[in-house]
Amino acid sequence: MAYDITLEGKNLQNAESLLAKATTIFEKHQVNYWLEGGTLLGIRRENRLLPWDNDLDISLHASETPKLALLLKELKSQGFRIRHRHFETTSDFFRKGDLRMIKIRSKKFFGLLKGKVCLDVFVKYTKEEKTYWEIDKKTKYVPAKFYTGFKHVRFKDKDYPIPENTDDYLTYRYGDWQTPVKDWDTSTDDNALA
Repeated sequence: MAYDITLEGKNLQNAESLLAKATTIFEKHQVNYWLEGGTLLGIRRENRLLPWDNDLDISLHASETPKLALLLKELKSQGFRIRHRHFETTSDFFRKGDLRMIKIRSKKFFGLLKGKVCLDVFVKYTKEEKTYWEIDKKTKYVPAKFYTGFKHVRFKDKDYPIPENTDDYLTYRYGDWQTPVKDWDTSTDDNALA
């Protein structure tokens, strides 16, 4: 998603804190998630959040959505700002009104202002052998096999779930993922575009 920040300085500290605190609440409520996108790429390749990235990314299977009510209630009670995005139309992969993503931010000044760093939670829908999601009104998919097994990576004293075949997954999405590309655009450069 396009946000006008970078994950440097205070934003980096806030991002690391937001990721750790929010995912700890996911785990408390047994909502299965995994690191995604630039967050996964940075931690896997460089053991850091990419300084030129502008958000945090995690994903979950649509089958996890029944568990979200209590999770979201606790996130709100812990001082997070929550926004939902739903599909606007029905397609071959999604139904109008289904949950598309959740945006999680910290609150500042008694909730009057939102934090600069956003944690995007993508909801992914599996149909046959592919798993689909949408970003910026563009449908994306990867082979469902990438989201069937998970392992953990240690980052900043916390273990996070990641796809078991992380390197193959990153190759599928980014091509040569070991070479940094600072101006990579999810809406045009992602090999997962449908």
